[in-house]
Amino acid sequence: MFERFCALLLRLYPAEFRRTYGREAVQLMRDRARDERGVFLRARLLMDLAIDLFATSLRGWQAARPSLVRIDGAPRFDIIEVHGLRPEALAAGILTSILLFASFTLLFQATEPTKTPAQLSEGPGSEVPSGDADEFDPRAVVTDPEARHKLIAAIALNLRQLYFDRALGQQLADAVLVQEKKGEYESLDTGADLAARINRDIQAASRALGIPGGVFVADVVYSERALPTGPPPPMTDEMRERSRAVLLLQNCLFETVETLPHNIGYMKLNGFADATVCRQTTGRAMASLNKTDALIVDLRDNGGGMGDTALQIAGYLFDRPTYMYDPRPDSPVPARTASPISGNTLVDKPVYVLTSSRTQSAAEYFVYNVKMLKRATIVGETTAGHQHSGAFHRINDHFGMGIQQVAPPDSPYLVKGWEAIGVEPDVEVSSTDALAAARKLAEHRPVPK
Repeated sequence: MFERFCALLLRLYPAEFRRTYGREAVQLMRDRARDERGVFLRARLLMDLAIDLFATSLRGWQAARPSLVRIDGAPRFDIIEVHGLRPEALAAGILTSILLFASFTLLFQATEPTKTPAQLSEGPGSEVPSGDADEFDPRAVVTDPEARHKLIAAIALNLRQLYFDRALGQQLADAVLVQEKKGEYESLDTGADLAARINRDIQAASRALGIPGGVFVADVVYSERALPTGPPPPMTDEMRERSRAVLLLQNCLFETVETLPHNIGYMKLNGFADATVCRQTTGRAMASLNKTDALIVDLRDNGGGMGDTALQIAGYLFDRPTYMYDPRPDSPVPARTASPISGNTLVDKPVYVLTSSRTQSAAEYFVYNVKMLKRATIVGETTAGHQHSGAFHRINDHFGMGIQQVAPPDSPYLVKGWEAIGVEPDVEVSSTDALAAARKLAEHRPVPK
């Protein structure tokens, strides 16, 4: 199609030019079209043809008798003489320019991307009423009293039927329905605001019922994209290999591993990658910092990932197998570190962990445990509080909720959980100042006797 359009453009060139150079011009156009792919390069090729057409039309063209010039065996040159403007050629050039600019406008017009639903697993509570895609408008659910009531009723039903403690679930459901009856949700005008307000009410009610503030109970989720109706498809071998290649290309999410002045080890890790792929990379990173006198672990941009990798790194910080609390019932991550690790010398070195409000999930699992075990000093901001251990249930196309269907294991530590409130730092500073603060602490650390 593109070559046909270029050929049509060449037909507007003077007839004598086409008879003399038509075949060569078409071949040149085909060669450029083959090598110059992509929107920008194709647009440049069309522009070159249009400029040549306009210049030829403006000055006219006629094949001149070639003059042979020989200078010390130099090549021949055919001299093309130019003539005056032909009105019909000028009209053709103007028409071509208009068509090209119209084509460019359509070519570069923004289109709405296909909305791919997030891959969220669905729990066994899918019997809760769900809205139809054609009937549900995410913008109207907070303004239409009937749609809003239907949503809140479904949330209350989930709490009543699915929360692991049925008596508490009933009281949580009643608390949400009371807030609705009082009209507390009527002034909200977006789905995100409605979900956030219901979550605050659930958390307030749970604390009033004696559930520790950091323990996950339930979380209403609003998504602008349509939520999937079932679990994600299983990964194929090709998908696994592609994921493996991407992780290795990204150095298993290790952004920086270096030794700072004063022999302070520094490791910036932006996610906990799959341990089956990255175990050796993680081991090499820790080994490269083995001779440092202090260690800074930067998790300010760490959005979580696989608990196995977090457990592997924690293993270098202890001299014996150490329990790491995981709030997930039947967690696939081992309960204890693989300490001691042969040749490791970091077990008695000061450790500083940098956090921000973006630190979440598996990163919070790491931060919470090394803080509770008093093995590291946490520097920065309170973490996000995004470690949800429950099952997800779809309510309609744009609303769903996670809920704790199975009782979580009891934390042995005084601060019960972080899943909803995050982990507070030992040294509270802004995330931008956290590294400087940790370096200062490390540089002035007590010298062991």
